[in-house]
Amino acid sequence: MHNRSWVSFGLPVFSVFFLQLVLQLPASASDNKLPGNLISPQTGTICNEKVKICYDSFGVSIGITKDVMGEQAADKLTRELATVSEENFDRTNFNPVEGVSCHTLEKACYEDNTISEPLSSALFGDNVGKYGPDALIDIPWAWDGSLYNNDTEIVAADGRNYRLNFHADGTLNILADCNKVFGNYTAKGKSLSITLGPTTLMACGPDSQDQQFLRDLQGAAVWFLKKGDLYLDIKADTGTMRFYRGVAL
Repeated sequence: MHNRSWVSFGLPVFSVFFLQLVLQLPASASDNKLPGNLISPQTGTICNEKVKICYDSFGVSIGITKDVMGEQAADKLTRELATVSEENFDRTNFNPVEGVSCHTLEKACYEDNTISEPLSSALFGDNVGKYGPDALIDIPWAWDGSLYNNDTEIVAADGRNYRLNFHADGTLNILADCNKVFGNYTAKGKSLSITLGPTTLMACGPDSQDQQFLRDLQGAAVWFLKKGDLYLDIKADTGTMRFYRGVAL
């Protein structure tokens, strides 16, 4: 599998004059204890005092870092971000401090494997955990594997060869090993149905997992996000597919 547990995912975080700032915070922002070195100057914003990086509900923010931490901190952050390739820059998942992950699509932050209510509320306000089908769209989801209710499991040999991309018009692009597959989907709330369409019909190798992958996709009935990963529950409580954020098709 992609060297990931079924409940964890995260990306590395970039590595005092704030006492006065914290003392001036309204009770709603300062009374709730946030993990590590995090503060919330205002609703919708969190900052790591130690590394001098700030975030809003869309991820890392150079502008807020400049406003709260100063121009020197913003310049340092700008230089660090410039060294990260677009392919490796995940705008939807970030680690504001060690042991904590925040996920903009899911609108939630986790401390270890538990949602941190104070931190999630500080960053996302009243929208914590409120997300709809738009969270699926234009994310290059790579298959990690499928876990079935009979305690069996299929581990994707290489998630880069099994990918799924939802589009706003209800169409799908799928890579199933050596084949490209087109399809359609319908998502209402957390309900999901997938219909497969034309495929390139190439004969993949004997160890290919393309048929299991496509079979499970056709059985998808429910979707949800957890810690930045996508989970598709298969009909009749058969099992669950898991996807992580990969690279675009």
